[in-house]
Amino acid sequence: MEQHAIEQIRRLRAPFIAGTKYTQLEERAEMMHDILRGLHGHAKLRLEVISPALGSSMKTLERKFRTRYGESMNSFHQKTRLEFAERKIILDPEVKLMSVASDVGYERESEFNRFYKRKRGITPSEFARVVRERQARGDFSDDDLPGRNRN
Repeated sequence: MEQHAIEQIRRLRAPFIAGTKYTQLEERAEMMHDILRGLHGHAKLRLEVISPALGSSMKTLERKFRTRYGESMNSFHQKTRLEFAERKIILDPEVKLMSVASDVGYERESEFNRFYKRKRGITPSEFARVVRERQARGDFSDDDLPGRNRN
């Protein structure tokens, strides 16, 4: 997965080599943001593997990313993965949670359950149950779903 992201980074960097309005470090932080967002959270990337492909140390890129986006790369990556998982569950509350877990980079559903519960305070199956109940009543909004106000 990291190799795919690195290739994507190289393709994205090519047009900027001739010059840019950003410093190289700002450009790298922006590219990392775009890579994480562009993968829609459906990967568990090792950011320490990707950073060198951008020509930067993990620590330096992390500082610039935090300055530019107000959160760490890891926090942003986790948030993106959670949002992707929740979108899948909202679109199909009957979806197999192992499928969702796999789509966001987990080999075992139990790891995904722990990650989700730690971040949202409920399990993915509890979240899916609430979504099913609401949709059965004809409520297809995603407002006020449990755990979504937590990070």
